[in-house]
Amino acid sequence: MRSRKLTAFIAAAMLMCGAGTFSAYAAASEKAAPPAAAAENGGTVLLNIGEADFSYTNSFVFNGLPKTPKVTVRYAGRTLTKDKDYSVKYSSNTKVGKGYATVTGRGNYTGIVKLEFEIKAPAVKTPAKLRCSDANLHIMCIRWNAVKGADGYQLEYYNPKTSKWTGTKNLGASKQYYKYDSSSLAVGTTYPIRIRSHKTVAGQTFYSDWATAYATTDPGSVSGIKQSSANTRGYTLTWNAAEGAMKYEVLRWSPVTGKYEVIATVGTNKYVVKDRTPGQKNTYKVRAIRTVKGSSTVFHGVKTSYKATAACDVVRGITATVKRNWMTVTWDPAEKASSYEVYYTDARGNNPVTLATVNNKTFSYTTNKLVPGRRYKIKVKAISKYGTAVTKSAYPAGVSFTVFSGLTNDQVLDSYVNAPYVTVTNSNGYTIPEHLKAELSYQLTRLGGTVSYALLDIESGTLISSQGKTYMGTASTVKMPFMLYSLHEMEDGWPTMDTEMVYSPQDYCSGSGVIQNYSFGTVLTLEQIFSTIFTYSDNIGLYMLQRMFGIDGYNRFIRSIGCRPSMSYYNRWGYVCATDSAKEWLRMYDYFSTGRYGRFMREGFTNSCASSVRNALGHKYTVYSKCGWTEVYNHDTTVVEAEHPYVLIAFTDRSDGYRLAQLAVISDQIHDDMWNYFING
Repeated sequence: MRSRKLTAFIAAAMLMCGAGTFSAYAAASEKAAPPAAAAENGGTVLLNIGEADFSYTNSFVFNGLPKTPKVTVRYAGRTLTKDKDYSVKYSSNTKVGKGYATVTGRGNYTGIVKLEFEIKAPAVKTPAKLRCSDANLHIMCIRWNAVKGADGYQLEYYNPKTSKWTGTKNLGASKQYYKYDSSSLAVGTTYPIRIRSHKTVAGQTFYSDWATAYATTDPGSVSGIKQSSANTRGYTLTWNAAEGAMKYEVLRWSPVTGKYEVIATVGTNKYVVKDRTPGQKNTYKVRAIRTVKGSSTVFHGVKTSYKATAACDVVRGITATVKRNWMTVTWDPAEKASSYEVYYTDARGNNPVTLATVNNKTFSYTTNKLVPGRRYKIKVKAISKYGTAVTKSAYPAGVSFTVFSGLTNDQVLDSYVNAPYVTVTNSNGYTIPEHLKAELSYQLTRLGGTVSYALLDIESGTLISSQGKTYMGTASTVKMPFMLYSLHEMEDGWPTMDTEMVYSPQDYCSGSGVIQNYSFGTVLTLEQIFSTIFTYSDNIGLYMLQRMFGIDGYNRFIRSIGCRPSMSYYNRWGYVCATDSAKEWLRMYDYFSTGRYGRFMREGFTNSCASSVRNALGHKYTVYSKCGWTEVYNHDTTVVEAEHPYVLIAFTDRSDGYRLAQLAVISDQIHDDMWNYFING
């Protein structure tokens, strides 16, 4: 009920120029002027009903019936009597909106008051949980919660092409689901949707507010799946972009659960697999997916299958035997290989040429198609095939050999018989001219003391040596083979060049280097340690590598390549001869082309410090060098990358850099003469 003092809305009720009745009403907060005291009616003063208090119901819900709220009028504390003191007339009281009750004074009361009340539309609840529950390429399935008391629903979606709401569907009260199925719905497209409920009262329909959400059609199918960049741990899967895809699910068949399991959701049409084993074969399915704002439902495209395979492990146990121009290569079986490809490359490991592809039950191959007079590397790759996917294992280090005489460089070095004068081993018919031999002998004698010397032509296997198997202290030349051993340990991927070591007191060593100027506790990466050895021949760098990789392992490694191990924890430098050093350099030179960090090592030894051979020949060739010097020794060990590369080793116990440089000059002259003979006869 409403009770309010209405001193407003007093009727002026004046006739103006015969134009009809005009009613004027004062504002509710204003006082109407009191009636004139002289106005009498039978001796009674008329009272202004606008001064009264009115009580009535001011709000109704539309039900189709006229609304006639009862009006109670009190004046000066006295309740007036309807139809005696006042009358009530209703207007605009049959429809939703504003209704009015007009109170007119009677008897002792004069004036008119117009009271306002509201007729409200029936409440219609907005449907809850509007959502897209399913989809297909041209289908959207819409669901919502039922509204109690509703007579039905109106559903629409927004077409972004026309910028209009369309697809209007009027649905019965029992409906909670509708499927839009139309070719006009684009694949993989999000559409705003909306719904409202309604009810009818006395022939009038009333609607709730709109509930809005988003729906989508399914994305298109994935096509063009393929794999690339395969290695022993996996591969990269790529595919063509699917129409309307937001992301992609990658599924893999699990033999454990017997079903496809989601292993990744990615935002691009690429996924890198990193958790396989060598040669492992798997079946995948890839599907495009979409999501819509405000919903946790994921909408999927059709799954597309693909068979993939990891690369087999590198082929091991490769050996090559040569008899004249016949070469036979053998290898160990590779797990899960489908077949094998046999390759040969040039001396640097470049320009691979396939000789044959053999089945996975064959582990050897023989050929006479190699050109005599050249040095080769034989390599074997394991092939894994599954479906349309074909992967090949990485190139192994391979086996180097020449077709000159059927002897490998190691065999040539091993066959050398130590002598205090210049000899030629595995000469392939070459003889050093007397004047060059005399000059070489002079330079060796001029060095003074003991000299262990070797020149090995890598391609022909021709060895020129003097006291090549005489062992001497290594000085810093041992750092090269120890780095080679360290690299061998790093080939499986750990440690890496970024692995850190802390410089500690147990690493300290005086002599050459810069680490000794650092504080204990300084952190260095392996790359930094290698670099200090290249640049400064750092002794502490060697000790830190020994701590990381172990001396016992180094000795086993040296023995495995046919050299005499001599390092210990009491003698951390050991002993070496020219022929052993040549073997070590052959492995390092191979590593430049085949190793994980080959380029880094090649650059490091190209710029290593204090090489007398480089000083003499560096203007002509690239010289890879590791020197060593003490108060007693002055050594230089190198690979000279001439047109036909060769190893040049000189260990001396009394010498200087200038005389070693002169030895390098005559050695290069003899090497040029050798190849003039090989080429021209």
